[in-house]
Amino acid sequence: MNKVVSIISIFLVLFTIGCNSSENSDTPNNEVDTDKFLAKIKKLDDSLNTNFPSQDILKEAVTAFQDYAVIYPEDEKSPEYLLKASDIAFTLGQHAKSVKILNRIIEKYPNYYRIESVYYNRASHTDFELRDTAQARIYYNEFIKMFPSSDFVDDAQARIEQNFMSLEELIKSFSKMNNLEKDTI
Repeated sequence: MNKVVSIISIFLVLFTIGCNSSENSDTPNNEVDTDKFLAKIKKLDDSLNTNFPSQDILKEAVTAFQDYAVIYPEDEKSPEYLLKASDIAFTLGQHAKSVKILNRIIEKYPNYYRIESVYYNRASHTDFELRDTAQARIYYNEFIKMFPSSDFVDDAQARIEQNFMSLEELIKSFSKMNNLEKDTI
């Protein structure tokens, strides 16, 4: 029992010291932190335009770009940074994270001017990288419903059909397409 009281007492002392030190900070309203953060975002964004940014820079960019959208949710750059974060996560092989970020864009920024691509990429990443064909089918159907005149509707419909074909049916389908192409040449 004495150990528990001692541990709680130490925790309370450390907590109190931590709170007091942050209250006495010389940084009014975190202005310097905001400036540093925005400078970091710009530096990361600029470094992505180099030929070969390091893995560490890419990972840092994914986190920082997501943080930007949390800190500045109403800023018009937020969905852009989230899309960049998704693309970078995809490049890093973090496909589930990429899809999660795309879902966030769909949820928070439904009027984003590139939302059609966001919907399609979410379905495609779920289909090809995550290999969750059941969820991909849902996402493809949602895409088709939301954007019936999109150039990608035919691709989405084809993926829905192919996802639920047996191996034999796929082989027949590809053979049929191959024969049609030979006939037109």
